[in-house]
Amino acid sequence: MHFVAHALDTPGALERRQAVLSRHRAYLDTAPQRLGVRVLLSGPLTTDDGLTMIGSFFLLDAEDRVAVDALFAGDPMAAADIWTSLEVNAVTIRQNNM
Repeated sequence: MHFVAHALDTPGALERRQAVLSRHRAYLDTAPQRLGVRVLLSGPLTTDDGLTMIGSFFLLDAEDRVAVDALFAGDPMAAADIWTSLEVNAVTIRQNNM
């Protein structure tokens, strides 16, 4: 089953985001596989000029929502209160032109 996650940063969190970024990336190197989640696409959401990070985007493959919730519950970004909102939804992929 596929899920899309869209997380927006708390205003003014850029400095804290940068401070935990290496821990977040290290977590994503190991935790998804351990939790039964495949990260198909991910990256920072940015301002329109592409320069300033303002959130996170994920396209995930997982057996169920429980695994996805476990992934985000352990993420250093969540622990550091970087994200002001995290929306996770199941998605049916109809087109893939990548």
